[in-house]
Amino acid sequence: ATDASFAALRPVRQGDTQRQPFQWGRAERRSYRSLHGETLPMAVFLPANFDPAKKYPLIVYLYERLSQTVNWFIPPTPGTTINPSFYTSNGYMVVMPDIAYRIGDPGASAVACVLPAVADVIRGGGVDQEASGMQGHSWGGYQTAFLVTQTTQFRAAAAGATVGNMTSAYAGISSGSGRSRQYKYESEQRRLHRPLYEDPLAYLRNSP
Repeated sequence: ATDASFAALRPVRQGDTQRQPFQWGRAERRSYRSLHGETLPMAVFLPANFDPAKKYPLIVYLYERLSQTVNWFIPPTPGTTINPSFYTSNGYMVVMPDIAYRIGDPGASAVACVLPAVADVIRGGGVDQEASGMQGHSWGGYQTAFLVTQTTQFRAAAAGATVGNMTSAYAGISSGSGRSRQYKYESEQRRLHRPLYEDPLAYLRNSP
């Protein structure tokens, strides 16, 4: 509280005390160049009292484009994905790179973006390369499962609600709507944009 001059502030209530035990780091928006030559942003969450001369474990979290989360306040609550605030409070670095997709090759697109982003963060210092992990859920789970078939960069990976075989998932039925998932592959997020019977090899090469 204060008066009309705003000269002196007086606290009248102590709220949100449940956040006091956490050590809050900071978030940065950085740029990197994909293997396709595109300059893309990423969100990098640094632990409290970050020292680039030290080595911190690294977690990469994937979905599609997540660099906008650099400006979010993320309460340290449980969920289906890793929580940056919880991990930075416990001495981890967290990286969320934006991914630019090419139609017909969502798996390779993730590889072309995620690995250069991680390499860029490692060059910046502070990363324990023997303690890097990756996590994703749903579409991010698919990308996580695909990436571990293409690289030995990560010591651990957790893929939630993932698709391992696009040829069988193509005909899956959504439990909520009862609708076939084919449209997701032919025109939406899966980005193959052709039916399975027209381009079965695309479905095979993009299956973890």
